[in-house]
Amino acid sequence: MTNQHTNQPPTPPPLPTPAGRVLPPGGGPRAESETEIAKRLDLFTVETPRRHLKDLILPEDTLRQLNGLLTKIRYHRVLYEDFGLGEIDPYGGRTAINLYGPPGTGKSFAADAIAHELGMGIIRANYAEIESKYVGETAKNIKAAFQKARETGALLFFDEADSILGRRLSNVRQSTDHAVNVSRSVMLLELDQFSGVTVFATNLASNYDTAFIRRILGHLEMPLPDAEQRLRLWRYHLPARLPVQLAESDWARLVAETEGLAGGDILNIVVYAASMALEREGVNCRITVNDFSQAIGGSKRAKQAVGQPQ
Repeated sequence: MTNQHTNQPPTPPPLPTPAGRVLPPGGGPRAESETEIAKRLDLFTVETPRRHLKDLILPEDTLRQLNGLLTKIRYHRVLYEDFGLGEIDPYGGRTAINLYGPPGTGKSFAADAIAHELGMGIIRANYAEIESKYVGETAKNIKAAFQKARETGALLFFDEADSILGRRLSNVRQSTDHAVNVSRSVMLLELDQFSGVTVFATNLASNYDTAFIRRILGHLEMPLPDAEQRLRLWRYHLPARLPVQLAESDWARLVAETEGLAGGDILNIVVYAASMALEREGVNCRITVNDFSQAIGGSKRAKQAVGQPQ
């Protein structure tokens, strides 16, 4: 049926949203004012990176891959102008790196170190700051994160990236499903148009949509450390001023007891053991191998119990 006065189809009703808001006819979000855009940009701050690439403890193969990606960024003009790669790769300015692996294996550390190595600030776009319960807001936040990175020349780091780069929904039944797909499409578009450096980190890379996988230049696995890497992690996480009392043979014990644990776990163990030692006064306020061993046991028990089905 058409409108009797205009011979135009009737205006469709607005789409409902879970938060009680409505979208205008057609489902498109309203244009934002300059003040609203400025407030959205303020959600994302540029930090000065504090980690160094030389302190990143990873397998040699992973480090070689990472250095190759850094070379691509540093010598982009040579590769794409002098060597002519721009003729076959017109989107070659885009450099997206994906860091994947178990929790605590140094993904955030690596992103910070990459920014430091490139002389860039870093914008941490955590999923909690991007996602919104209001239809259309998540996509706007994604656009704002990329805009802030363009304006500041900062590296853009997305943690928990599987929440943003997940598969698009094929069976759209409600407005929230549509909003998820819109957010995925906006991320794809922004990646294509962004000439800066983007780093993604995830514990669940298998959840990525294949469209995103094709747009990522390098995928770097961040595995659990082997024995040699755990020894280096232990030495790195024990500052010179920390009151530690260890015999030479204790190092092997610490390495063996932390098999299956990540660098982030070792950091937590050191902090907990130091806290236990602080409860003792005088000359006894020193961290011993038994303090570390007790903290290791607690960490392993927590990993087995927390989050496991009852």
